[in-house]
Amino acid sequence: MVFNLIQNSFGLDISEKFWRAVQIKKSGNKFKVVSFAELDIPEGIIKDGKFVKEKEAIELFKKLLDSAEKKISSRYTSVCLPEPKTFIKVINITYPKSKNIMAEVIEESKKHIPYPLEKTYLDWQFVNEKDKSKIIVGVCPKDIIDNFQSFLKKVNLMPVVLEIESMSIARSLFPLTKPVESPVMVVDFGVSRTGIFVYEKDFIPFSLSLGISSEDLTSHLMAKLKLKYDQAEEAKIKLGLDHARALGGLRKVLSEPLKKLAEEIRQAKYFYYEHFSNNQKITKVYLTGGGANLKGLPEFLADYLNLDVELANPLTNLIDRGVIPENKLQSCATAIGLALRQYIDL
Repeated sequence: MVFNLIQNSFGLDISEKFWRAVQIKKSGNKFKVVSFAELDIPEGIIKDGKFVKEKEAIELFKKLLDSAEKKISSRYTSVCLPEPKTFIKVINITYPKSKNIMAEVIEESKKHIPYPLEKTYLDWQFVNEKDKSKIIVGVCPKDIIDNFQSFLKKVNLMPVVLEIESMSIARSLFPLTKPVESPVMVVDFGVSRTGIFVYEKDFIPFSLSLGISSEDLTSHLMAKLKLKYDQAEEAKIKLGLDHARALGGLRKVLSEPLKKLAEEIRQAKYFYYEHFSNNQKITKVYLTGGGANLKGLPEFLADYLNLDVELANPLTNLIDRGVIPENKLQSCATAIGLALRQYIDL
């Protein structure tokens, strides 16, 4: 779901913890990464989806671009909006004989969106142009979008696409030219939050955001095993849930918060069946985000959920990862999807 469109953009993934930029060029019928940059962001620069320390943010953005493997040449950028502040859903409408489709969309959207309509920007599209009974609605509070646009203008960028994050992730993980026939679930297990969405055909029926995060695993290890932050983070990264190497009860300790995550995934599946299912069952879960690199996580969730769980492939539509480090690939799914956005015909 987008709120504007123009070509010649690079992908810019902005969050409270990290900023990532990816630029992609077309090579024949394929795409390749030509530039990548990532920057850790100090706490308090962005809060509740808004830039609250703008002067510091401007300096950090310059630092991000200066750190790129190859200079990013475009001032046009495709940007994701903060997932917890956005809302996407498939809703049913009755296509009016008067063709005043916008009035119908607005009236029906009022019944579903979690914000006052006058305080949001709304975008929509038909799920299927031949069957105009279902539309995908995406909304975001106006103050969030206005804040993003103001910042991007001050760093001399043209925010040509403002997109809900789950759409960007889906574009990086699934083939651009071949719809996914059966519904699948994507779990974006990130540093500060987890996003879950279902993807089917070429649209997203619904998405949700959870407070459970990879950072929570580190905090849990610190509390339970009396470790310092660096020790807990190192143990999590090097050992994870590995049966052979996770010594000192590490696997058991990590299992506690991860069972909560698994239960949230299970409940999301049931919610989909109850409200959106076309009688096709979800049989596969794809993991992405930085937390997806946790050793043994796919196997752990597969056992708990009785589903096929595997790491997603953000390179589905690319020749290779180019200058993106291998251990950063899952974290770059959003930025990659944003960078691919300019090559999609809508």
